[in-house]
Amino acid sequence: MKKNVITFAVVSTLALGTIGMVGCGGQQNASNPADTAETTEATANANTANYEIDYGTSEIYTQADIDAAISTVMAEFDKWTGCTMKRIAYAGDQTSQENIAYANELREAQTPDAPEYNQVIVLMSDYHSPSAEQAEGTAWEPDHDYNDYSWILARTDSGAWQLLTWGYA
Repeated sequence: MKKNVITFAVVSTLALGTIGMVGCGGQQNASNPADTAETTEATANANTANYEIDYGTSEIYTQADIDAAISTVMAEFDKWTGCTMKRIAYAGDQTSQENIAYANELREAQTPDAPEYNQVIVLMSDYHSPSAEQAEGTAWEPDHDYNDYSWILARTDSGAWQLLTWGYA
């Protein structure tokens, strides 16, 4: 089923607490909402993190589909104490479609009896790692920006997004 085309030529900044997401470690990010197409004010949670979301252009997924995938990513990212999400972006229809076979390879290795995935979203993010004190004993380079960090999510027949893998390819 083909979904409506969504095109956001300008990056939109959301205060994600309004849809139930907070930044890693409960730290608050500061982002500049100037020059954005759409800004939502956070009112529900003082620990809400602000970061940019770039929805790109999609003929496959709606903004709600992408927001649901971002919510799934942020549920994992929130466990990364001291990290600060700066930006998350939809990688595009072509990149997402190219990863359906890979997602099914992962599914086959992890849960071979599960239904085959027919939808994949690839998100790219930029985030900042924890301070040296917080990063001690972790794989992170302390106080460092990580850019173009990928997240691959999949689902079957418009079900819930499942976060399959993340990192650098």
